[in-house]
Amino acid sequence: MTPTEFRTIRYAFGYSAEGLARALRVQSGRTIRKWEAGDRDIPGPAQVVMRLLERRIITVEDIEGL
Repeated sequence: MTPTEFRTIRYAFGYSAEGLARALRVQSGRTIRKWEAGDRDIPGPAQVVMRLLERRIITVEDIEGL
């Protein structure tokens, strides 16, 4: 998954960087922004969650309830 794909999916589901960080249980929105800028690799589990959201296999509520 490219940083642009990741950001596009985040936008499509209405997440702020901070909101997605909370849902994925990562340190902060800054981490999300670094992934999207290509400054850090996007971890595999985060990529899987975003692809599942994109394909509507899981919902926003599902990831927030993990």
